[in-house]
Amino acid sequence: MTTSRTGALFVEQLRHVPLLRGLTDPQLAELSRTARTHRFDAEQIVFLQGDAGDCVHIILRGQVKVVTTSRAGHEAILAFLADGESFGEMSLLDDLPRSATIQATMPTTTLSLRKADFHKLLREAPDLSLRLLRALARRLRETGMLVQDAAFLDVGERLAKKLVAMATETIELGVTVPSATRVSGSAIELRVTQQDLASMIGATRESVNKSLASFRARGLLVVGRHRLSILDLDGLRGVVDRADD
Repeated sequence: MTTSRTGALFVEQLRHVPLLRGLTDPQLAELSRTARTHRFDAEQIVFLQGDAGDCVHIILRGQVKVVTTSRAGHEAILAFLADGESFGEMSLLDDLPRSATIQATMPTTTLSLRKADFHKLLREAPDLSLRLLRALARRLRETGMLVQDAAFLDVGERLAKKLVAMATETIELGVTVPSATRVSGSAIELRVTQQDLASMIGATRESVNKSLASFRARGLLVVGRHRLSILDLDGLRGVVDRADD
C-alpha cells in the first residue's frame, strides 16, 4: 500500500465522487487538505475484521470486497464495493472494532478521513449524512435479504438470484462482451471465482459447482477461469421467479 497527502488539484476529482456531491468548494478544499489517498494492489488487505477503526475510506477508483470470517475460518462475502462507495464508517459511528475484513479485488485507490475530520464533515454537510445513511440502510437490507434467502431458497436458487443481481449491475455499467457461443447477442461477463460465489451465498464450492454445471447444461451460462459469461439472463430470472412462487 502507498499513502500520500492530497493537494489543491485534487478538489476537482473529489467533486465527481457520488458520495461527496453537493459539498461546497470550501468544504472540498478542506477535505483535500485533511484527507489522505491510499493505493492498494489486487488482493491486498485494507484492514482486518477486529482491527480498531480510526478512519473511513471512500473508493475513488477500483473495487473491494467485504468479508466476514467465523472462528472456524469460514468466509462469507457480504458485498463488493466500487467507485464512489465508502467503507469503515461503522467503527467511527459506534466506536467498536471493524466488523469485517476489506480486501481489494483489483488495483484500488481510496480517500481516507480520520474520525475527527469525518465527524466534522458530517456535522457541516447534512446532505452527505443523508447519503451515507441511505447507503448504510441499503447494506442492512441486503444483509437481511441474505438471511431470508438462506432460510427459504436452495443453493441453486440462491446462486441464480445472486448471478441475476450481479448481471443487472453489470448491464447498468454497460459491460458486456461478444458471445462466442451464440449466433447473435452478447454475453454478460462476471469476473468472479466459484469460491467467491460460494462465500457470497453461504454455500460450499462443491454445491455451487454442481449448480453451475446444471445451468451450463441448460445453456444459461458458460464457465471460464475466474469468470463466467451469462448467455440467458431471462432463463436465470426464471429460476428465481419459480423459487418465489
